[in-house]
Amino acid sequence: MKYILYTFLSIININYGLNLFNYWHCIGIVEKIDLSKPYPINIGELPLVIWKNGKNNKLLSTVNICKHMGSKLSNAKITEDGCLKCQYHGLEFSENDKFGEIIEYEGKLFWSFEPIKSRPEGLPHYNNNNYEKTYLEIDMECSLTDSAYNTMDLRHPEYVHSQLVGGFGSAIPPENIKCYKYKSNDRVGLSFDYSSNRIVKIINDNIVKTRNFHMYVYPSFSWSKVSIEKKNLIIGVNLLPLEKNKTRWYITVCHNYYKSELGKNFMKMLTLTILNQDFVQMQNQYTDNDLKDAILFKHIFNDEEPIIELRKMFKNYKYPDIKESLDLFLKRNK
Repeated sequence: MKYILYTFLSIININYGLNLFNYWHCIGIVEKIDLSKPYPINIGELPLVIWKNGKNNKLLSTVNICKHMGSKLSNAKITEDGCLKCQYHGLEFSENDKFGEIIEYEGKLFWSFEPIKSRPEGLPHYNNNNYEKTYLEIDMECSLTDSAYNTMDLRHPEYVHSQLVGGFGSAIPPENIKCYKYKSNDRVGLSFDYSSNRIVKIINDNIVKTRNFHMYVYPSFSWSKVSIEKKNLIIGVNLLPLEKNKTRWYITVCHNYYKSELGKNFMKMLTLTILNQDFVQMQNQYTDNDLKDAILFKHIFNDEEPIIELRKMFKNYKYPDIKESLDLFLKRNK
């Protein structure tokens, strides 16, 4: 019933009656997490701890604060019964103390308080055995909104990604630009043709142009596909706000270019190089505040309709600070 209600509400207004914590948030890459011990992670200022019940392999989460005298539960021990045992006074936390839902999906862990969808958004071709998958993560010194705008921005590759080594940016403007709007109001799409620079042409057998499609799904998922004939490079980005001006990017690289380890490592290195170029720019983003918000988009370039649509989506976005976290806790315990 709640999924039907969500669909109805999303058609009316993406943010009407919906809380950021009702969406799925990526909280880690499975292969990088040791679930034999508690795993701490923050969504904004909401501190969570994740653990696995060894008896039934169920993933559980609770607030990373002991309800007795406030010890961090990330220092707790997992008992044979699958409980989390605080090492301050021995208080145990079971499934009855869970706070939100955990799901493993497409190689990552996701958390939601009361999920409005049965699963997170998926990545195209992820389950295609002909595609190789690689996972990366990087902490960017910028807000979630700055991260979102960057993922759908047509113009910055010419400047940010124009380096001789590892750059794909071209001084030739994109062509056939089209913005896609959806009735659900929770996503925006962008397609365009892009002229390859010298490095990219070598990778793509001297083919000059690529076809590109980008999608952003509110509040924190983006994916892009670069296509040349039957070759596709798909990059998914799950954004996790750690602080108001610090966002973790969980990256999934999915492609059918190379099957060899050497080829996979090359694509991984190329993606890391591009991410590091973004990292430099994100460090240069001004801290989110009322002044920045008043100045933002006083100038708009042509063909920036997807960015403006994103701006509308984030109109009512609230960083999950301690007040939002407290409200959620009180809702759970009323």
